[in-house]
Amino acid sequence: MSGAAAHVFSTKSSETRTTGAKKPPDEGGGHNPFARLGRWARLVGRVLLSPFRAFMSLRRSMTWASVTLLLIGIISLNVIWGYPWTGMFSACMSLLFAGFAINRIMRPNLAIEFSLPCSAPAGEAFTVTTHASNRSRLPAIELVLKFFESPRRRRKPAPRGEPLSSGTVSRIPIIMPGARMDISTSLVYEHRGVHRLPDVIVTSMFPFHLFRSVRRYPGEVEIAITPRPLTGDEDAVARTVLNALGGWSHKLLSGDALDYTGSREYVVGMPVRRWDFASWARLGRPIVREFQSPSIQTVMLIVDTAGKDDAHLSARRSNHDVDPVRERVLSLAATAVTELSRKMVEIRMYVTSEPVGPPESAVGKAAALDCEPLLIRLAEATAVTDIESRQRIERVIVQTGAMVPVLVLTSTASEDMQESLPTNVTLLRVDSPLDIHETQHPLPKPQPTRETVA
Repeated sequence: MSGAAAHVFSTKSSETRTTGAKKPPDEGGGHNPFARLGRWARLVGRVLLSPFRAFMSLRRSMTWASVTLLLIGIISLNVIWGYPWTGMFSACMSLLFAGFAINRIMRPNLAIEFSLPCSAPAGEAFTVTTHASNRSRLPAIELVLKFFESPRRRRKPAPRGEPLSSGTVSRIPIIMPGARMDISTSLVYEHRGVHRLPDVIVTSMFPFHLFRSVRRYPGEVEIAITPRPLTGDEDAVARTVLNALGGWSHKLLSGDALDYTGSREYVVGMPVRRWDFASWARLGRPIVREFQSPSIQTVMLIVDTAGKDDAHLSARRSNHDVDPVRERVLSLAATAVTELSRKMVEIRMYVTSEPVGPPESAVGKAAALDCEPLLIRLAEATAVTDIESRQRIERVIVQTGAMVPVLVLTSTASEDMQESLPTNVTLLRVDSPLDIHETQHPLPKPQPTRETVA
């Protein structure tokens, strides 16, 4: 799936080749009589049901204009036969039959393509550009294009996986043969995950809005809906979590103090933080001391997607229920990824729903200001058991090493797990909307290299 790219889907007929021995003929030496009887039965059924199908098709395609003409024609039969009632009845019936025939002949035959971003945050609108190309030899006239919305009651939330459209209906006067029309629509998904775009409904009202012909084009393009970013305006727990995350990132980037790296001879124009007067007096030329900040530019982020109730894990997977605590952990992870990438920090992330492989493949890297691949992985995260998640976290911590700071975001961390963490691991645990715990160890400092001046 690539962003801002058109996706074309076509269905082609496929053939199945059979090699080997040929199928032996029937034992009776002829065709199966039951198969022939079945074909005849289907043919008779289609003939008998064709009037009913034609009536239902006519009924579904009628509009208020065609219903009005039909009523006028019926009323004209109940008055004295003669002029002008004969002409009115003939005009109404002619318009009905001619309009239905023209509507079916001018039925649009379009090729639908989409342009959309790779990902979008949950609850935020994004733009989908629909490209409608006319593949017919006749022009497509008086079209109405919109995304499909399942019927639901008022004030009822949309089903999981179904977007909320802007409600706009695009009206296209005409599309010439071989031409293309671009329509932009805003969609909003309320739930995290990888969702398919809704189907596109194209309705033709030509001629004179007497009849409608509807065609449904499947939206076979998927988009990753990333977790909703966590903000401090939600509740006190969210503010506490964000403050803990901000303190960890501040200590990570600023360091406890400046480390002395050595001394060197002063050059005109260079910034001076502190003079080395002892070396200056001994060597007879100005010497300055150099310091560097122990900031760490690479971090490891581990996101735990284990649920609190493992007994009903399979039921939640089948019913697609939302665990609010897990979603809060993923929202916090999305906020951490976004903020650290803005501060030019290289992020290595592991989600416990992913398999653990070699050290170079078990975690994913994201360069600074490029956090979309990591956010897409958060959108694809699924639930795992607590035992499986803990085993994977321990393996990833061992593979990461002791020199890279590790931040673990979880909602199911036991006391013995907190006590067994290495010194470079910080555990940020969200137990429930009413409680939060943080276990933190000091960050490792790189060992400076001391340089001396002879």
